[in-house]
Amino acid sequence: MKHIFITTLKNAIESWQKAFPQSTLISDVISADIAGAPIIWVHAQLEQGSLWRQSVQHILRVLPAAKVIVLSNNPEQVEAMQALESGAVGYLHAYAHPNVLKEVSSVVSQGGVWLGRDVLKHLISLTTGGKAMSVVPDDMLENLTKREREVALEAAKGSSNKEIARLLAISERTVKAHLTSVFDTLKVRDRLHLALVLQGQSTPGHFAGNVGIKNASLNKSQLN
Repeated sequence: MKHIFITTLKNAIESWQKAFPQSTLISDVISADIAGAPIIWVHAQLEQGSLWRQSVQHILRVLPAAKVIVLSNNPEQVEAMQALESGAVGYLHAYAHPNVLKEVSSVVSQGGVWLGRDVLKHLISLTTGGKAMSVVPDDMLENLTKREREVALEAAKGSSNKEIARLLAISERTVKAHLTSVFDTLKVRDRLHLALVLQGQSTPGHFAGNVGIKNASLNKSQLN
């Protein structure tokens, strides 16, 4: 799989190189050859202000099928929501561990959205109108084990793997294994899709991705 990193850095960050040794580093997205790149990583650098948003929008105009992920030197909720509104399907720290970068790549390549815990919780709150998780019909969870149900309900609230592990007194590895099974069984792509399905706002195997995010009528006061 071809990975392109859009950044003004002369050399790629070490974790990028370790995660994707064959990746390409490009400084100017306007003149870049991005054809055939299913995943493009855009570096949101502090000194460039909001220029990264223009890069995201340009990429998606030229290559609508591309999966764009924003890498931020200073991740924050407002910027994360701006990234999603611009059409990105992922947002995380620019210096994330190589294993995290690989996991992000896997999630978005399968149609999922990657967000930090706080942003995910906020987005779930927006998409559900701020309502708490309602009672989920039993038939929706009937094919899950008791433990998988517990993990699914907590994940749908936006809880992290660590929080779920602590609450249920199991390991984070076990939480991840249960979530993998939950996603496969319910045919959902990520935690946001899971939350929407359990709230009755989406259907298994059918997810509009960030289309709904673009139509969420967000403003800065809502994001703080």
